[in-house]
Amino acid sequence: KAAIAATTAGYTGTSTKVNGTSRPAAKNKTIAIISAGQGADSNAVPVMGATEAAAAIGWKATIYDAKLNPSNYAGLVDQAIAAHVNGIILDAIDCQKVQGPLEQAKKAGIKITAMYAFDCNDPNAGNEKTGLFDGITNYGAKNSNLDTFTESYGADQADYVIAKSDNQAKIIVVQDTEFTVLYYTAKGFDDTIAASHGSQVIATLDITQEDLVDGNIVPKIKAELLRYPQATWIKSPYTYATTLGIVPALGTNPNHVSVMGGEGFHDEMDDIRQGKIGATNAISSDWTGWAAVDTLNSVFNHTKPVDSGIGWTLVDATHNLPSDPNANYEPPINYQAQYKKAWGVG
Repeated sequence: KAAIAATTAGYTGTSTKVNGTSRPAAKNKTIAIISAGQGADSNAVPVMGATEAAAAIGWKATIYDAKLNPSNYAGLVDQAIAAHVNGIILDAIDCQKVQGPLEQAKKAGIKITAMYAFDCNDPNAGNEKTGLFDGITNYGAKNSNLDTFTESYGADQADYVIAKSDNQAKIIVVQDTEFTVLYYTAKGFDDTIAASHGSQVIATLDITQEDLVDGNIVPKIKAELLRYPQATWIKSPYTYATTLGIVPALGTNPNHVSVMGGEGFHDEMDDIRQGKIGATNAISSDWTGWAAVDTLNSVFNHTKPVDSGIGWTLVDATHNLPSDPNANYEPPINYQAQYKKAWGVG
């Protein structure tokens, strides 16, 4: 009953309006947006959102693309330092992956924030005594702890699976341990499933970005399905794992395994339309990019970041599916206009 209630609330969504407090645009700023890899929507969409927001606020932004190769992360931070930028936005690059270069950036007076990434003082992202980020996106007073906020995303996914399976799901969780955000998402999912005392996570399959690039993801998932023929659900960590791995691995899906998708980009929406996956918990990654620029603006102005309003919405074949097959899900909130008004730029 609790899962059904949570799923019903999930269809309504958790996004709210952007805090309207006036926060004028900082002038003459140049920023670097460092992407874990523009080849994946998980990174490209928030990065382009941040780029659009930077243009709107009047800043010059340059994208640095790690091309889904973590060995490129540190060098890109070094390049941003050499370019004498005023600020850095890390996209899906946790602090501990680039700790040394970030320390140098701070010595140079460069301000740092991130999207879908955790600071070095997080227990699972370095566990240092102090962090290196100058500002973190604000998700509201009720979500001041970023760890538990991220876990609640996975919990909502789990509640959907519990509700739709009558609490009898046997689940394979596909996980990418390269990203702290996915650690907390999976933790929220796993803990909620465990608390159901009915549904079960029967296996966790670890994948990497490299598996996406070299094509190993499909045989890995196929092997896991053969190893656990009793599986009735698969949980995806993000859209590309769904579209490049899980859906092809299932093929004609003779065992009728259901799929909980990742972030809800248009590829997954189309898979929902075609009946290839069951649902996704959609978050506006474009909005996340705007929020990162707003956070950096607050840092430049020596003020605390205010509530971004960002939340998520459950999408399935009968709820919240965009009519445009090429569209990502976007909540009915004009966050771009709300940010521009707060910044005083139109």
